[in-house]
Amino acid sequence: MFIQHKQLKSLNVPAGKIIHLHAASSQVQLAFSGYSPQLCQAYLLQISDGNKALIVVAFYLTESQCSIFFVPKFGELPMEDAEAIYEEGYSFVESMGFVLTETDFHLLSEQKKQSYWTALSICRPPQKKRKEKLETDTKADEELKRLRLRSLKSLGRFFASM
Repeated sequence: MFIQHKQLKSLNVPAGKIIHLHAASSQVQLAFSGYSPQLCQAYLLQISDGNKALIVVAFYLTESQCSIFFVPKFGELPMEDAEAIYEEGYSFVESMGFVLTETDFHLLSEQKKQSYWTALSICRPPQKKRKEKLETDTKADEELKRLRLRSLKSLGRFFASM
């Protein structure tokens, strides 16, 4: 069972620790708690230091420009259990409507792994903070109200002059 890891905002992990990486072939519209419904990209990865593994399901929300991460309820696990949990993660992602494809990340050279990994949106901090976006939306709403009021006053003067 996978649970949301609310403190994790981006994956700041060296590319060399990524053992497997699957990515969705297309985006799907999803609604996560606290976010408006929007198109998302999905990833499934296995991170390992050689002794233990962590399976991570990541969703990148394109409109909010942030990532949401899910990990197994019990966190890291022994390498011998990783394959079974990875399969659970695969099923979890596909049950949400995504079609995952193997990226062949593990076959890339170290240099190509690094450039591929750092280019992924799930590795970067969120672009916009939700609070800032809400403040911007509120300011835009206030400006729109002022324009409407000004237009109504102008329209009123126009009708009065007739």
